[in-house]
This record gives sequence, structure tokens and C-alpha cells, in this order.
Amino acid sequence: MQWQRERAAIPLEQHVREAYAEHQSTYLGSAAANRGVLALTTRMPGIELANAVQAYIRNHGARRAQVDALIHPLFANGQPAAVQLLLSISRRFKQASVQATAGALVERLADQRGWTPDELADRTIPTAGFDADGLLRLDFGSREFTGRATPAGTIELANAEGAPIKALPAARAADDDELVKAAKKQLTTSRKELKAVLAQQTARLYEAMCAGRTWTGSDWREFLLDHPVVGQFVGRLVWFADGDAGPRLFRPTEDGGLIDVEDDPVDLPDDARVGLAHRVIVGDAAAAAWTGHLADYEVTPPFDQFANGLPAVDRSGDALTDLKGHLTDTFSYRAVATKRGYQRGAAEDGAWFEEYTKPFTAAGLSAVQEFTGSYLPEENIACATVGLSFRGPRNRTVALSEVPDVLLAECYADFAALAALGPFDPDWQKKAGL
Repeated sequence: MQWQRERAAIPLEQHVREAYAEHQSTYLGSAAANRGVLALTTRMPGIELANAVQAYIRNHGARRAQVDALIHPLFANGQPAAVQLLLSISRRFKQASVQATAGALVERLADQRGWTPDELADRTIPTAGFDADGLLRLDFGSREFTGRATPAGTIELANAEGAPIKALPAARAADDDELVKAAKKQLTTSRKELKAVLAQQTARLYEAMCAGRTWTGSDWREFLLDHPVVGQFVGRLVWFADGDAGPRLFRPTEDGGLIDVEDDPVDLPDDARVGLAHRVIVGDAAAAAWTGHLADYEVTPPFDQFANGLPAVDRSGDALTDLKGHLTDTFSYRAVATKRGYQRGAAEDGAWFEEYTKPFTAAGLSAVQEFTGSYLPEENIACATVGLSFRGPRNRTVALSEVPDVLLAECYADFAALAALGPFDPDWQKKAGL
């Protein structure tokens, strides 16, 4: 009766919208025989195609054949936003066959352009309409407005005098109607593209840190620092450049300069190797100094580079189980695992799964957080941590000694966060139903 009362209190218009959405999401049958019509998408704006594919995956990601068909138009479209989504699918997608297909298309696209997949990822980052100086220019004909990206992924607007405005104003008689229409459409597109770029590139740079990827100084400056969108959060990270005396740490400033932890200028040769700093690489003292430096300048990094050190564990085996037996429940475990980028593992017989995985494509590895398991569809039952391990190509278990130090430190921190959901319980097996 309570449910009936709640439904009765909903306005009729909302019931109609819900019914229409349910009707539209119901498929009468497979349209696989007509998938050639997707060829028409090759000429549409890349961001519109990427948004459409993402929406389908969000609502119908389990439809493997359909998702597989949709990633081919991303490849054929070839525009930056479409390529970036294709790269994202190739790095992390819950169905291995779809991920493999996307990976093959990425390799093919990179080969066509004479690049490596990493170079393809660097050189196809969308600008979201922003110019090289970091401004989005919106022309009304008789007047111009500007937009500036914020760390939160929004766009702050300003008029020609630089005064902030909340939204683009209505057109005046002196304005050009076509330009006004185009400017408002550009702003809508830029907002969508900006959010996608920041999310994708944050994940990609975090993975690059874990895998130990480096760039030449010239490539790092051209494709990352000087990028009108990515450059604004590249400046919120700490980097290192190799040198005869060891790696020198630095961060970019708002005026385009490079400084060290003491605010002294840093010169970056074009042929230097540049990578993301991490506590494992720089040591505890430098990590603490840079943490203080960022706090002093009120710089909020997109991810923490200095929180997680290398755990004091035995790396002679292929799994870590020192945090086994911490008891919690499956919904709490799922919430923390998914927030940290892990996906539910494949279900076994009886619709039972026992792991969450997180791919690190740049390192050729996947982290595996094993727990006591859960049924599908999921119910909130008791569960406990079991172990952390890594898999390589062809699902091969990888020895811990082969895992990069930074990657191990970050994934062990995930393991510890899952264990922190509940205390160790001597009866964890019994209470988890084993």
C-alpha cells in the first residue's frame, strides 16, 4: 500500500515519461542485419557519436554483439572524441571480447597514421573548442563572449569586458542570428566534450603513472602541457625529468613556467625523458615536501601521487593474502571497488563471481581483488577479503616480482581500503558462507 501511495503521488506527466522511456528501450528484435546503416555515422561530429555510443553502453552494455558493432563506427569516424572513446573501451570494458576488438581497431588506426597506440592517445585529445590560449570564443557577430575551463569540468563564461556571466544572453537586434545559434550549440558541445576529456585523460595519466610511461620533453610539452584542456590539470601534477644527477622533480605554473619544490625554475631539454612522480620513485622525504608545496599553493591534484608507498610484503609468490579475512558485506565491498575503478569479474557456474578486476593496459596487466564472492543478481550478504593478484596476456597469472613497483603500491592501497571496511574475523569463512 505504501508503494501504491507513492506511485499515486507522482504527476501524470512523469508516469507518461517513464512509460515512454521504457517503451523506447524495449527492442522488438535484433537489427544486426541492418547494422550497415551505422556507416552514416562516420560523417557526424565525433562528440555526438561518442555520446550516443556511451549512452547505449550505459543502458545496454550487456548486449555484446550490439556494442561490438558500435565500436566500428568510432574507428571509421576517426575524429578525436570518437577515437578517445575507442581508446577507453580498449583499456577497460567488462566484456573481454569487446575490449579485444577495440584494442585491435586502436592498433589498426594507430598504424594507419604511423603512430603507436600511446602516440594516438596523445595526439587525438579533443580541444572541446578551446583555443591554444585556453579560451573558448563564442562569437555573436556584434559582440564576443569567452569561456574558461575549470578543474571541476565546468565552463566559466565572461563577457567582452571580462565580467563573469552565468549564461549566454539572448540575441540582440545587432547580433547575427546564425552566429548566435552556432555559439550556443558550440557551448553545449564544449561542455559535453570537456567532461569527457577530463575523465578520460585523468584515468589515462593515472595509468601512465602506474605503468611508468615517459615522454620526451618536446612531446610532453606539445601534446600535454600546451593542450588547451589537458594542460590545465597537467599543471596540478608533479613530474620528473631524468638527468645525470638523477630525476629532477617539477610542476608547471599557470604562466607556463616549470618550478621545483623550492620554487626555483627548472629547464626541460627537448630530449629529456619526462614521467609522473610517485612516492615510490621519489622517496618519503620528497613526497612529504611536495605534498606540503601543493597545499601551500592550494593546488588540488586530479589524483594523489604521494599517499601510497611500496608495501613491505613478500614478492616471491603470485598473490598477496596478508589482509585476508576482513569481514564486510557485498554491497559495501562493491561500492569501494567500483569507486576505485574495478569492475565485477566474470560469473562462474551458478551465477557466482569472486573477484573485481582493474585493467592497466599500458602495463599489460590487470589487478585482481579476490573476495569470498556474491551471487547474480546481487544481494547484500556477508563477504570477506581474500587476496590481491595480477594477470597478464591470455589471463596468465603474473609473479609479484614482475609487477611495477608503483602499480603494486597503488593496487595494494586498494586492497587495504577494501580490508578497512571491516575487522579481521577468525570465523570469516563460516560467516561468509564458505
